[in-house]
Amino acid sequence: MKKLVFLFFISSQIYSQKVQFKGKLLDENTNEPIAYANISFLKTNLGISSQVNGVFNLEIDKKLLQKTVHISCLNYKDTILFAENVQQKTLFLQPKSFELKEIIISKKVDRELVIDTYKRKELNSGYGALKKSPWIVTKFFNYNIEYEKTPYLKNVTFHIGEFPKAKSGKFRVRFFSVDSLKKKPKDDIIQNQIIVNVKKRDKRVKVDLVKYDIEFPKEGFFIGFEFLYIPENFYEDEVMIDKDTKTKKIETFISPSLRGKVEKNKIEWVFYQGKWEQSNFNHKRNESITPAISLTLSN
Repeated sequence: MKKLVFLFFISSQIYSQKVQFKGKLLDENTNEPIAYANISFLKTNLGISSQVNGVFNLEIDKKLLQKTVHISCLNYKDTILFAENVQQKTLFLQPKSFELKEIIISKKVDRELVIDTYKRKELNSGYGALKKSPWIVTKFFNYNIEYEKTPYLKNVTFHIGEFPKAKSGKFRVRFFSVDSLKKKPKDDIIQNQIIVNVKKRDKRVKVDLVKYDIEFPKEGFFIGFEFLYIPENFYEDEVMIDKDTKTKKIETFISPSLRGKVEKNKIEWVFYQGKWEQSNFNHKRNESITPAISLTLSN
């Protein structure tokens, strides 16, 4: 019996052995490091983002090296492969090719239209993130005939939630076209990296879009808030796990968070575990959280 117990103890140690899952992402053509790529273990809640130097590092169970990971990043083709083929290696990602459109500069009259304004008191919910699987929260903006007089995207405003134990945070802004069949996000409209820095005191941040000279797509489009799983965004805080016993534990969160509003009959999309899925969180009441994102148009 003692031998059996001993063998079980040894096998349990091996099974739960921790390793550092790390590597580096480079551009296949330029050898430049790829920053803020999301590396997600499929069918799990684990993932990490690459840092400015292209390096990523995440502690995992050794058994996960046999699982597949999904690597996604703005301007690069999605990559899916076994984690063991990434471990301790430099991986070269293939850039997407884009056709540059001609930009016509014309005189514009000062005229603006703001889509979806929010009062702080009505923002009764929101989106946050634990240090687990990277994700993107999106909001759909449908085209309206009244936008003809102000067809250009001027700026976008994000209403920022609380992140009490962090001084600052970074997130990436994404703009997606619409899949005509499934009505979900498809391709990036803006290929530029738009990284936004947020300070703890910021209630909202406004991102200027004038230089991109983008007209509001007639089929509508999605604006995305992408959480970045990088060390400078990590912070620890207590969470209640049992109200009766008042038991708490320490969790690692991602800053910043995004405010939202609970609404009926409106479903948004999120990118999670390597795929797009609808975020309707309460099917019985037909409610979901609409990200608090405002858009300003100009002519």
